[in-house]
Amino acid sequence: MSTVVRLAQAADAQGISQVILAALHSSNARDYPADVIARVATHFTPDAVLELLNRRIVLVAIQDELIVATAALDANVVRSVFVNPELQGQGIGRLLMIEIELRAREAGVTVLSVPSSLTAEPFYSKLGFHTVRDVYHGNERTLVMEKTLLSRHPIGAYRDRQHRAQVIELWQQAFGYDTAHNLPSLAIDKKLAVNDGLFFVATDKKAVIGTILAGYDGHRGWLYSVAVHADYRRHGLGSSLVRHAEQALTALGCMKINLQITGGNDVVVGFYEALGYGVEPRISMGKKIAGNIPQS
Repeated sequence: MSTVVRLAQAADAQGISQVILAALHSSNARDYPADVIARVATHFTPDAVLELLNRRIVLVAIQDELIVATAALDANVVRSVFVNPELQGQGIGRLLMIEIELRAREAGVTVLSVPSSLTAEPFYSKLGFHTVRDVYHGNERTLVMEKTLLSRHPIGAYRDRQHRAQVIELWQQAFGYDTAHNLPSLAIDKKLAVNDGLFFVATDKKAVIGTILAGYDGHRGWLYSVAVHADYRRHGLGSSLVRHAEQALTALGCMKINLQITGGNDVVVGFYEALGYGVEPRISMGKKIAGNIPQS
């Protein structure tokens, strides 16, 4: 029987809800207790699905004019992939994921993430996803999995003549530097003087659209200046930059990576938590070496 994948419409809310609830009470019930299934089910009533259609790209798979499966893309996160229990194992979920990945690539997503149930972990593993961490909500265990997509926005080494002016402009827009020791031009010069090869930029053709600096002292690694151009945010580029720097530090033998975040910046905290970083009980202290800071 042929299967057609298309964008969901408002009229599909009831059918989507039925597929999800059937899968929850059948397939997922084998791995989760009844109270967890009941709690999750409240998020997929017809009215709840109708609301989700306004916030996500939702796809449905159709057979004989009936909805048999659904999947959604929320920025760079795959959500709510469910197949009618009677039709599982026939490749319908794979068809949906092919379309999800296509749409993600078209949107510039470079790292695709999925909060997977225990039930779905083998399915995503076969599609090239790997588990990066576990998350618990009470007694509900979720596996956060990731897959790197072929990106149209390559990440490579910083080249001063080619990239300097654009990096300075990006940092001024992203960070609003206003102190002498944080001036972008000075930061670039200091980093280039170290010559450690840990200054990376993401580009779209010749335009710089993202940056990250890493540092390594032989024991700890550090991340700095993670910036993404406003037009390219929420597509996974920031995640790709962090992963790129992590790989470079790992290759040097780094055992632990640290970073600092300005207090009160909860959005950025959430971004790094999604990449496996945790808030540690530390007191951050600093001292400026006035003699090395240019006087304005």
